[in-house]
Amino acid sequence: MTALDTPPLPDDDRDTDPDLEPPPPASRRPLVIAAIAGFVLGGCVLGLLWGLSGQRAGANVDAAAACAAFSRAGHIPDTTGGVDAAQFTRMSDDAVHRVTGATELAKAAATFDGNYQPLAKSLDAVNKMVLSSRFDNRDGQAAVVQVEQLCARG
Repeated sequence: MTALDTPPLPDDDRDTDPDLEPPPPASRRPLVIAAIAGFVLGGCVLGLLWGLSGQRAGANVDAAAACAAFSRAGHIPDTTGGVDAAQFTRMSDDAVHRVTGATELAKAAATFDGNYQPLAKSLDAVNKMVLSSRFDNRDGQAAVVQVEQLCARG
């Protein structure tokens, strides 16, 4: 065999040839940062939309709960028509608490939606009358009728 017929010997230096090395892998950092930013931005938008949509619905629910609590309080005595005021000295504690709770719920509803302001004002007048046990108060009794009408409308 001549020098031309013999195959070349393997050279260990070929692995370190800079022309034959694979390129370094591309950095994933920009993709990860973009994905995190998109997730955060999407979460903020979703949270904002959810928060804004729930305020009016929350007011509706609070107003309905106020009406339900007021109706569960039972009959509010009316001593304006000549009935002896001493006959009705006070309501039961649970009824007083229900009227007070209805007042607070109506105030919460009116805070988010001004359409519930008349309900809140009327329930506040009723609550003051109930807490004072002065059922001969004509303004308080008119407020009871107003609350009943507003709650009947829904």
